[in-house]
Amino acid sequence: MALGRRGVLLATLAGLIGLVACVIAFGDIALSLHRSDVNPERRKAREVLELDNASRNLMRNILANQAANPGPARERVSDRPWLEFTTSLAILCREFAPPPQSKLAQTCRAQPEFIARIGPAIVKFDDDHQPIPPALVRELLALRDDISDLSQVTTRSADSMIGRLVDDYAIALLVLTICTTAFAASGLVLILLVGRASMDFHLQWRRAADSVRDAEATRDMLREIIDTLPAGVVVYDRDERLLMFNGVAKSITPALGDPDVIGKTYEALARESARRLEAQGRGPQPVDKWLERFRTRSVERMRQSEDGRWFNWFEIGTPSGYTVGLRLDVTDIKKHEIELEQARTEYQTLVDSLADVAYRLDIATGKFTFMSAAAKEVFGVAPEQMVGQHFLKFIAPDSYERVQRTTTREYNPDDPGTFARFTMIGAGGAHHHVEVRARRRIDAQGRVISVGVIRDIEDRMQLEARLDQEVSRLRSIVESGGALIVLVDAAMNIVMVNTGFTQLTGTSAADAVGRHLQDIMPCPLNPVRTKRSRFALKLTGKDGRERLVAITATPALDSAGAVASIVLLGVDDTERREAEQALFAAERFATVGEMAGTMAHEISQPLQVINIACITALEELSEANRRLGSPTADASTVEFVQGKLERISQQVDAASRIIGDLRAYVRGTLSGAPEPFDINDSVRSAVDLTDHGLSEAGMTLDQELDANLPKVLGDGGRLEQVLVNLINNARDAGGKNVKIATDTLTEGDGKRFARIVVDDNGPGIAPEVLPRLFMSFVSTKPKGKGTGLGLRICRRIVEEMGGTIAASNGPGGGARFEILLPAVT
Repeated sequence: MALGRRGVLLATLAGLIGLVACVIAFGDIALSLHRSDVNPERRKAREVLELDNASRNLMRNILANQAANPGPARERVSDRPWLEFTTSLAILCREFAPPPQSKLAQTCRAQPEFIARIGPAIVKFDDDHQPIPPALVRELLALRDDISDLSQVTTRSADSMIGRLVDDYAIALLVLTICTTAFAASGLVLILLVGRASMDFHLQWRRAADSVRDAEATRDMLREIIDTLPAGVVVYDRDERLLMFNGVAKSITPALGDPDVIGKTYEALARESARRLEAQGRGPQPVDKWLERFRTRSVERMRQSEDGRWFNWFEIGTPSGYTVGLRLDVTDIKKHEIELEQARTEYQTLVDSLADVAYRLDIATGKFTFMSAAAKEVFGVAPEQMVGQHFLKFIAPDSYERVQRTTTREYNPDDPGTFARFTMIGAGGAHHHVEVRARRRIDAQGRVISVGVIRDIEDRMQLEARLDQEVSRLRSIVESGGALIVLVDAAMNIVMVNTGFTQLTGTSAADAVGRHLQDIMPCPLNPVRTKRSRFALKLTGKDGRERLVAITATPALDSAGAVASIVLLGVDDTERREAEQALFAAERFATVGEMAGTMAHEISQPLQVINIACITALEELSEANRRLGSPTADASTVEFVQGKLERISQQVDAASRIIGDLRAYVRGTLSGAPEPFDINDSVRSAVDLTDHGLSEAGMTLDQELDANLPKVLGDGGRLEQVLVNLINNARDAGGKNVKIATDTLTEGDGKRFARIVVDDNGPGIAPEVLPRLFMSFVSTKPKGKGTGLGLRICRRIVEEMGGTIAASNGPGGGARFEILLPAVT
């Protein structure tokens, strides 16, 4: 508007002339650079120098580390020097071709094979401290020489290029001078045009002044708006001078309240604020850090102001070059962070106070990433020393494989966790039993970690072992007693039983535990009664035999005096009761024997009188016949009377003999010294005594007696007692026939025995009773009929005569008793 159309055309022409002059000048300079091939040569020189530096650094590290002792402080060759060397070599080989006959060119052609051959040797050198083979070192040195030669060639090429550049730049300078002159002329034209335009600009300036006033009004309005913001706002110009701020910023930074603060630089304000804070005793302030943050437009979080509040400080650059500082109040957030830190500290204190070891384990590496303070007590190692250590280092050999297999299993989000017991190496190298509870999860970095606690249970395991020993010892005492022992709870449910219980009830421990006592042993037991009680039960054992058990129930009381459990102790009272009953029966039979002896004595008196009278009558009858010379009566009548008297005498003798045998049986003692006697006579006498009883029972008795049977030494009456007992037992067994046989048995050594065999066709003897048949109080008869003493007495009588008696079941059924008595030589 000030220059007009002509002025604009002239200014445009002058500007175009100046622009063309600049384009020509810079174009000539660019062409000169292109002619000198600056960029490729420069890039090649840079790559060669980088390769030279990388090879020098690689060789220096290799030689230095080979000469030094291996240790954690040495630099790893494979981490940086080898990587830089291989990278530079790859770039040089790809972008530029080395001399064809050089070692470097051969290495470039076989670059992958070279790296594959040298790389593992360097890694072993780093990891296992194995020296690099001399051949590889010589190869690297030869390659290093070629790189040095290439660097020298590249340097000479660069010197030559610089010479060419100097010549080109001289020509370019001449062109630049001409172009500068043209540019100055066009500038002069522009100056004249501007001078002319400045005269017209005054009017525009006045108009601009009005615009400034409007802008100030707008700025005041903006300031009011900024002052109402809850955040502090500070504005600096391009030179870091303060332009404006609001009230919140002033409350945060009291230095902003100083007079003439507007126009001060940020550095001056920062140092003033630091001085005030240091004067308050807050220590040195990081002014340089503040300046760096301001100039880099970064964020400073959680900075405390003079009044104790906390702010986040933001510095934001505007497109026009201004810097706007924002101060956001984050005091509440800071308080929450402090509370969170306190809670974390308290949690850490709580974890450290636990007797159990809390840990966190990185599953991928197998190393601890956290360990609580209890590790010092359990493992004898400080927690910070265990962090970074592999967990298998602390596992005892006997648990190593099992723990390794468990921890290396595949991760499963539904895994309920681990509960395991194994052995770890504790303080002093001692092995400790531990109990581990752990769970797996994925952390924020996506790693599988295991978090859990380790509890030292060595003392508990030792106590459990001692408890097991004591329980085993107590169990052995309980089992060895032979008595029935049952433990029930307050609800009368069985808690424990012993083998005596199983033998007497036929119920195993597995079937009994947990069941109600009344289901197995119905008994009059009151679970509320707190005193000891006694009662007797009839139980059926495994052998099916009914047993009488005397039980004592002893309650155990809790602290409140209520019944907590009851111990039942049972003793098999069957044999004692049977022995008592047998003794009662024996006593009864003894009484019967005494009565039989008395009765025999009383009957023998009349028999003797009858016998004397009969003999006297016969004698008188014979004397009368002799004296008269002829019968006084009819001959048939006399003969009849005499026959009757002789029959009466025979029956009286028979009755006397029977009474004598009964006396001998009841007496049960030897009448005198042992004498040889005929066994067949004892058999016949026993048959006569038992014939009536067998007939009443509907049984028959067969005899097979050996007429040439040798005599034996003893008492025939007592053997008769044995045979009577055997015949009566056969009768009571329920058979229909009894057979008695006698014969002679000659053994291999020439000894002769008289044998008596008593067979019946009854049901035989039960297999479980047969081995103890001749023991006292063992009977196969129903209760009340047998005493269990008869066979025991029979064996004693036979053994007193030097013989043996044996029982068995016959091949066709029924019982067989065999008696062997030594023959008299």
